[in-house]
Amino acid sequence: MKVSLIAAVARNGVIGIDNRLPWHLPEDLAYFKQTTLGCPVLMGRKTYESINRPLPGRLNVVLTQQADWAPAPAKDGSPRAVTRPPQALPAGGETAIAVASTLDEALNWLAPFDQVFLIGGSNLYTQAMEQGWVDTLLLTEIHHDFPGDAHFPFWPKAQFRETQRIHNPPAGERPWAFDFVTYEKTTAPR
Repeated sequence: MKVSLIAAVARNGVIGIDNRLPWHLPEDLAYFKQTTLGCPVLMGRKTYESINRPLPGRLNVVLTQQADWAPAPAKDGSPRAVTRPPQALPAGGETAIAVASTLDEALNWLAPFDQVFLIGGSNLYTQAMEQGWVDTLLLTEIHHDFPGDAHFPFWPKAQFRETQRIHNPPAGERPWAFDFVTYEKTTAPR
């Protein structure tokens, strides 16, 4: 299984403020959707609650240590079904919610899938990097500083190599550039 971390990161390392994105970047949202569609996405509880619904066309795995946590009901008021270990997981492209209590538990549970995307927040990114789970970083590097209270963690750049960079210059009312960058791990897998 390939574990890919996907994030948009400002020049000053900011990735969020008040549990939301500090910028409006439709190109990044489209890239995120195109890249993750059909694959499981793994996120922390706060990230899920900021989205407040499962991302369509993806198995949404939420990490939380709250044993009784349940997602908010659907728009019609009906409860959302949740899968928990050791139950069999739905298909990666099926819109569904699963809950795990630790990163190891979640990734071991997701082992049958070819690829899993870590989509936030900063605590999940930090834990995954520290434990050596991340094979690929898909970063939207924003060439601008933003205020924020969530930051991208330190990552061992010497253990990764840049394999792709797509530059997007300033455009329209957006005065700053950004790049879609892929970094692949060069050291032995975990």
